[in-house]
Amino acid sequence: MSIVSRSPDAKRSQASPPSSGGGLVWRTRESSRHLLMAMVYSLGIVAATGVVLLLPLENGHLTLIALVAHLVSGALALVFFVPFLLTHLKDGRESLWNLFLPWRLLRRIYRGETLYHRLLGYGLMCSLLLLFASGIVIALPAVAYLLGRPMTLLPYGGHARLLAVHLGASVLLLVFLVLHFPKRALS
Repeated sequence: MSIVSRSPDAKRSQASPPSSGGGLVWRTRESSRHLLMAMVYSLGIVAATGVVLLLPLENGHLTLIALVAHLVSGALALVFFVPFLLTHLKDGRESLWNLFLPWRLLRRIYRGETLYHRLLGYGLMCSLLLLFASGIVIALPAVAYLLGRPMTLLPYGGHARLLAVHLGASVLLLVFLVLHFPKRALS
């Protein structure tokens, strides 16, 4: 049986949560970091299964497993992206209006502010949104096929062009990821 001391110093050493408006106590840098890691892991699975889907495989079952894993992990990445984006913008004290009007940042460049990192973040966000939007349109016929009701949404050849947009957005995403994250020494 353990005895816990209730000294006044013990009460002062405990950190109290920051006070914030109704239900926003979870919005911290730590929760933002956890959302980022969940999104990164999901995007890693998406990238790995996307590479498998690009390979010319003869095994239909492996392709079907990769397709389902790609769709599920892509949906999870989208689910983690929205709250991460909102908390990340709030952590950086960024106005949510800049999300819809990113050209407002360009005015500040002329005043001499360095917004390189922020503009790269918006490029990263736009490439992710393009990736998610093209992925959803590409996925709808695949989901319909998996449900046993094959259909197409785009005219003949439209899916091939949309797949090229999807692949281009993924390459653009990788470029923005490498440039957006700060470089730190490993020591």
